[in-house]
Amino acid sequence: MKNNIKIGNLLILLTVIGLVFAIAIVIKTTNKAEIKFVELKGNYHLSQDEYMKFAHIENQEDYYLLSPKIIKDRLEKHPYIKRVDIIVSENTLIVELFEKNFEALLITNGNEFLITDETILIPKLPNSEKIDFPIINEPSNPEKISEFSSATENLDVKIGLKIITALKIINAKLFESLSEVNLRNGKDIILQFSNLNVPIVIGRNNEIKKIVLFERLMEKLDYSKIENTLSYIDLRYLSYLYLGESRNTKGEQESNSWKII
Repeated sequence: MKNNIKIGNLLILLTVIGLVFAIAIVIKTTNKAEIKFVELKGNYHLSQDEYMKFAHIENQEDYYLLSPKIIKDRLEKHPYIKRVDIIVSENTLIVELFEKNFEALLITNGNEFLITDETILIPKLPNSEKIDFPIINEPSNPEKISEFSSATENLDVKIGLKIITALKIINAKLFESLSEVNLRNGKDIILQFSNLNVPIVIGRNNEIKKIVLFERLMEKLDYSKIENTLSYIDLRYLSYLYLGESRNTKGEQESNSWKII
């Protein structure tokens, strides 16, 4: 009698386990079958096609092999992506992409890296779009720069980032017009602005103080009246600023110095 009860209980247990597995298989199959369309949102620096190629989801015929989690995991491996949110709506998978925030474009030894707001170097990919960040160019010791490392490990790049951050804090308009921080392989640093047609030489050391000095200069100086007569602005000396004038009729280049108090 006891043996019959044990056998009966065992059969019930096996039946329950079998049902659980069957339900799991049905759910898994249903989830896969639900995905017939994938809709991407939030892309800015790359097209939807580029992201879909990276995740191998460009072929709609293969969607039955994929689950939402697989697609999410693949997209989150993209170097431009910080986070991915997904929503399943009927048979459409809606994918919200959250790209990383970039602060600058580093160019060195023919390589291009996007620098994130966490100072990580991300290789700039082909077909990237809307890369309108300030350029940091020609840092010293470029051989120590590598992808996915911290940009601040290179002291020259760290200085370039400090200059960009200082301009962003001090004067948003100047920051938006900053085109390039040329570190010149350890020589005098030169800044280029899209709204100024002359180089700004800030040299080395006390870079942030010189940025403040430059911002004060632009407040006092009516640049529109003298822009055609200048060839450079020299801020290498903290207390003085030098305006390099274009060559005179004798072919000589002149400069005037102002003391900034």
